[in-house]
Amino acid sequence: MGQRMPDEPIEYGDNCTLGWPAGKTPKFVYVRFSKVVKCPDNPPTFFSTPPNDRVFKLTQLDYDACSWRYSSPTWCVDYALTAGPLRTHLFLTNADDVSAYFLDQPTPIKIEGYVFHNQYTTCPGFLGAHDGIAVVTWTPQATDILEAINLAKARDLFMELFPRDDGKLVYKFCRLEDATNIKILFEP
Repeated sequence: MGQRMPDEPIEYGDNCTLGWPAGKTPKFVYVRFSKVVKCPDNPPTFFSTPPNDRVFKLTQLDYDACSWRYSSPTWCVDYALTAGPLRTHLFLTNADDVSAYFLDQPTPIKIEGYVFHNQYTTCPGFLGAHDGIAVVTWTPQATDILEAINLAKARDLFMELFPRDDGKLVYKFCRLEDATNIKILFEP
């Protein structure tokens, strides 16, 4: 069904001046992975199915305004902006099999809507997955699209995001009540 798009303001956190003007750093970001391919099991290690098309809500770290994390007993997702050189870091690991599934560290800083490409392209024994793409968002891009098509945010409006290999994004907006179902190809 997707991620709810309630008519609420974005919650801002501490200032991360590497990527945002003062007062505009999001407290929460959302990460979606697509097309990540599970590596063959390597007994006694059995790898998990990659979390493709799942939305992870990452929270800004209290001690680092330029880092966000999602952590559960199974998955850990880290997103960070770093200096020296200016770089973005996106990393997905699995606690069950203690393996890495996704890594990309592009330069310079990449923020909302950039399509990350997994640097893991093969399956040495310590990786749980290879290939795939991911995207990080926090809703201003989706909000701007909604305004452009004269559709208001609402609790019963849902958004799904499908990143493409070519860097373009497909936004899908749905509302069951009036059978709204709109897909938009967006070129960041």
